[in-house]
Order: sequence, then structure tokens, then C-alpha cells
Amino acid sequence: MTVRNVTIGDKFIASEHRKSKRVSTVVDFVETKSMLTGETIMIEVVAEHEFMGQTIKTVSPFTTVLRNKI
Repeated sequence: MTVRNVTIGDKFIASEHRKSKRVSTVVDFVETKSMLTGETIMIEVVAEHEFMGQTIKTVSPFTTVLRNKI
């Protein structure tokens, strides 16, 4: 699935992990819709990365993925 030139499985470095060079992977997309009109308000990316043996999921904006894609 591709949304705004981002596909599931894309790798990027999140802005908060820029110094440590921790690589995040796109896992899913979150779409926020208006309850009144039904139009899409915002689409975000669910990404995961490893930290000390644990897999951590975070929500990042599309611009972060597009700017810092590997």
C-alpha cells in the first residue's frame, strides 16, 4: 500500500534519533477523519524501531519519513 509516496516497509531515521542513527521502519498508516463531514483530516505513519532488545512503535508525520528516507 502506498500513500503519498510512502510504502509499508520504508526505512527512515526519525528526527529524535538523528544522533544515534536508529533506523525506523514503516508498519502502518493512521487516518483521522472528521465525524461531521467524513473527510480525511490527517494521515500519519506508524513506525517501529528496536531499543535495548524491545520493539517500540511510534507515530510520525509523513514529512519526517519523506525527508529522512534511507
